Amino acid sequence: MKNKVTKTKIRSSRGEISATIHYSESKTNRLAVLCPGYLDSKDYTHLVRLAEILCKEGYTAVRFDPTGTWESEGDISDYTTTQYLEDIRRVIDYMIEESKYNYILLGGHSRGGQVSILYAARDNRVSLVLGIMPSHRLTTGQRREEWEKTGVSVSQRDLPEDRNKTMEFKVPAKYMLDRDQYNALADAKKIKIPVILIAGELDELVLPEEVKEIFDNSNEPKRFIIIKGIGHNYRYNDDEISIVNEKILEQLKSIIR
Repeated sequence: MKNKVTKTKIRSSRGEISATIHYSESKTNRLAVLCPGYLDSKDYTHLVRLAEILCKEGYTAVRFDPTGTWESEGDISDYTTTQYLEDIRRVIDYMIEESKYNYILLGGHSRGGQVSILYAARDNRVSLVLGIMPSHRLTTGQRREEWEKTGVSVSQRDLPEDRNKTMEFKVPAKYMLDRDQYNALADAKKIKIPVILIAGELDELVLPEEVKEIFDNSNEPKRFIIIKGIGHNYRYNDDEISIVNEKILEQLKSIIR
């Protein structure tokens, strides 16, 4: 089996989850599950490249679209933190049924990193958590008031294959209310496995101090690194993607050793 990449559908309570699996050259017992950020696609370049480098490091890597977004079934009203956590469980269950992985890396960018922390506190099958610029704050202020008033928050996301085209998402206010049930800082305290947290020096959406707060609430062994010259949307720059991924590999090798 040589760097095979396959697309698959994974059954969930809201239809089918669309996933892409990267298989390593040789049989492995290590699995990496990668989670997209808020309304992001599994096919964005930074997740694809991360899956590829993890595959070269001997992981089977799977990236997926959460329910209600992109190629996965379900309505945008199903796009909640609660459903996202169930999606992760379904993906892990599916992969373990396919092969008996006994080491599971769970990680993601932004909201994907946040839900990875939340999930790891709920499933002892996870072996390591990777949070790339994960947030822990709730929606507050004017944005929350407008969301509650209109009932929806409208966001645009560029298409993975064409940045000049976009997809529009109208996220109901129930997303925000469901999100209020979860506390990444509190859950970080419950995690007893290695945690790697990555912050971008130029990130204005999730400030490095916010990532550091999660780190301060996490248990050893843990790693925290601020990458100079990197912002939240580093996925638009191939060189920056390489820098972030190299740092992730360094931290993985350090903490696993």
